[in-house]
Amino acid sequence: MTGSKHAEIAGAGYAGLTMAMLLAQRGWTVTVHERSDAVREIGAGIFLHNNGLLVLEEAGLMEELAPKGERLLRDRMVDHRGRVMQERDLSGPNTRRWSFPRQEPIEVLHGAASRAGVEIVTGSAIKSAHPDGVLVGEDGRDHRADLVIGADGHRSAVRSALALTRLERRLPTTSIRFLLPGRRLTPEPMSTEYWSRRRRIALAACGPDYTYCYMACPESDSPGSEAPINVESWSDHFPKLREVFELLHRSEAYKAYYSWVQAHAWSRGNVALLGDAAHALPPTLGQGSNLAMSNARSLVTFLERIKDVPAALVAWERAVRPTTEATQAWARHYDRLTKYWPNSMSGVRARIIWAFGASPQLSARMRRADRTPPITDLVRAQKAMR
Repeated sequence: MTGSKHAEIAGAGYAGLTMAMLLAQRGWTVTVHERSDAVREIGAGIFLHNNGLLVLEEAGLMEELAPKGERLLRDRMVDHRGRVMQERDLSGPNTRRWSFPRQEPIEVLHGAASRAGVEIVTGSAIKSAHPDGVLVGEDGRDHRADLVIGADGHRSAVRSALALTRLERRLPTTSIRFLLPGRRLTPEPMSTEYWSRRRRIALAACGPDYTYCYMACPESDSPGSEAPINVESWSDHFPKLREVFELLHRSEAYKAYYSWVQAHAWSRGNVALLGDAAHALPPTLGQGSNLAMSNARSLVTFLERIKDVPAALVAWERAVRPTTEATQAWARHYDRLTKYWPNSMSGVRARIIWAFGASPQLSARMRRADRTPPITDLVRAQKAMR
């Protein structure tokens, strides 16, 4: 790539900042537009998996980030009676998982992008884009570039303007998340997810100073969807966790819903979609931000290999979309396994969960993204283009 090329990016989340940093490190000039008044994440904790960690490691950012997180060594799934349905060893190279307060990786990416020379403009909302390489701000200004990236989330204005939306919807699942001070609830470097009927709650070590908790239930489950949480209702599902629910009732909750996006294509002309703008998925496998970072790294390789930007975007999508969409599908299956499974057949579900944990083949299929590194060399890029 040459220093004469310029990129305009909508969105300063994991997708946008990663792409901006990688391009700037390779000589591009880059401007990122963030509609909020600051670069920040809304939420509690985040899991970074092997495919996302590889991007951060290659960029030299893990030394700065690691002290703020926790490498998890195990995860397990437990039924309402406390019986372990599945337990996984996370010490292998392809099963790595780190847990962080959600804002920490964003701050590290923000700093790296700024040091590389990226211009980050806050309070700059984007309303549309043109295929010839133009972002249009809500103030009516045109921002021209050799490459435009729509990393503006599941309600992407860029995707909408290019008529690339095949499907965009909110899934009927309520997600409530907490970042709790201290590690009393999670003294070991692991995560535990509890299942009861159509509800889930998980506790995970999150850096040296926090515990990450997330809860999920069908949106139609009114008592389960309340925030502050309904202590009596959740304790009825998980009697052994009553003390935890009393603590959560007094804690700040981040309430959200699952999103689902499928696009006809991930690019048009000189404009590409990245992250949730292209493929929002339920967070059940923890892969949203990881796929965004991994796909951004792969895109840089194709831009290096193919000088014609529209052709590079098409080749990149052809190479990385299969893994992304397979992960989307498995994340949706995971959500459905909780949300729609008959309560009377919880025992059957427990055996299915055990079978997935016991079968390396099934586990590998479900966690394909974890095992698929970003495309970082031209040999792999050439093979993917065939």
